[in-house]
Amino acid sequence: MSSCESSDSSFCHAPQVMDGLGLGIAWLKCYRITFAISVASILMFSFPNLASAFQLDFDAVGGGQWWRLITGHLAHYGGQHLFWDLLMFIVLGALCERKAPRTYGPGLVLMALGVSLTVLFTSEGISEYRGLSGIDTGLFTWFICDQLRLSHRSNDRVFVAFWGTLGTLLVGKLVYEVLTGNVLFVQTDGFVALVESHLSGALVGVLLGTLACCVGDSQGKIESAI
Repeated sequence: MSSCESSDSSFCHAPQVMDGLGLGIAWLKCYRITFAISVASILMFSFPNLASAFQLDFDAVGGGQWWRLITGHLAHYGGQHLFWDLLMFIVLGALCERKAPRTYGPGLVLMALGVSLTVLFTSEGISEYRGLSGIDTGLFTWFICDQLRLSHRSNDRVFVAFWGTLGTLLVGKLVYEVLTGNVLFVQTDGFVALVESHLSGALVGVLLGTLACCVGDSQGKIESAI
C-alpha cells in the first residue's frame, strides 16, 4: 500500500505496481491540495460571475466578507493571466506539497493572508485583486530556502551555490520591481500587476523556510543527543 508520508522531510511515493486508475488516485492523494486549488482556479475562470463573487474586493472585505482574503487568489483576469499563474503554481505547489505535506496547507493560507492584507493596506487606487502570482513567489522562495537548508546540512557545496544563485536572482528581481514598479515575467493585459504581492509572498516564503530550518536543526540536535 502506498500513501503520502507524514513527515515534512519525506517524499510521496507512488506504488510500483498498480493499475492506471489506482496510480492516478495515489498521485492525486499526494498532491490533493495543489490539484484542488488548480481545479478551483479553472472553474472560477470558466464562470466569470463566480470569479467576481470570490475575488479580493476591498469594499466587500470591509463589509465583512473576510473569505475573499483567501479566495481572491483563485480568480484571474484572463486566459494568459490564469495560464502563467497556474503553470507556476502547479510546478511549485507540487514540489512544496511533496516535500512538506503537513505544513503545505497552513503555509498556503499564511501566504494568501499575507499577500491579501499587504495589498489591501498598501495599494492605493486599487479596489480589487486577483491571481496566484504572490503565492507563486512565496512557494518559490520557500522551496529555495528548504533546498539551501538540505544542501548545507549535507555539505553539498555545488547545490548550495546553485540554490544560493537562484535565491540571489530572485532577490534581484524583487529589488528591480520595487525600484521601478515594473513586474517581470508577468503578462499584464487588462490589469495592473502589483509588486507588493510578490514582495509579501516572498517574505512569507522566507518565514516558512526559516521555521523549517529551526525545526530541522532542533530535531537534529535531539537525534544527536539520543
